Amino acid sequence: MALNVKIREYKPGDLEQVLGLVKELETELAEKFKDVKIKSGIEDYRNRYLKSGNKYRTFVAVVDKKVVGYLMGYPSLGAPEVDNMYDILPVSSNWNPPEFFLQITFVSKPYRNQGISKTLHKKIIDYARKQGHKEVYACIAKWNIPEIKVIRSLKFKLKDLGYRYRLTLKF
Repeated sequence: MALNVKIREYKPGDLEQVLGLVKELETELAEKFKDVKIKSGIEDYRNRYLKSGNKYRTFVAVVDKKVVGYLMGYPSLGAPEVDNMYDILPVSSNWNPPEFFLQITFVSKPYRNQGISKTLHKKIIDYARKQGHKEVYACIAKWNIPEIKVIRSLKFKLKDLGYRYRLTLKF
């Protein structure tokens, strides 16, 4: 039976559910990389990424009123390292950067392999296109095979950067 999934923009009332997903993600990473200390991002999500009025755009996947996944991105100045310095773009309000960066996607384990990640990606790609961006891109670690497969299925072009890939979709 197919899930009834609704994809929509994040609302402040989703905060605790999204933070629950962040905790789930951090637990999975800690299990996958046992010798690496995982720094929690809960406070960054609470006080930065999910705070209204900044550059970050988050879409959530909802099943039966439960947030089961999310995808976050933002208008990019061209390099994640530079972008991370600004929560509000340091440009005039009438200029739109050509790129939109997909920062992170996560779907709760029981809801995986049901098309939710792909549907989230399609929604944010459509959002970026409507906002006037010329391309969408992501930088993904080579070990993250499921995410690479989803993005490749959406016709993103892959460039090998050594330890990660840059995947780009130009409009």
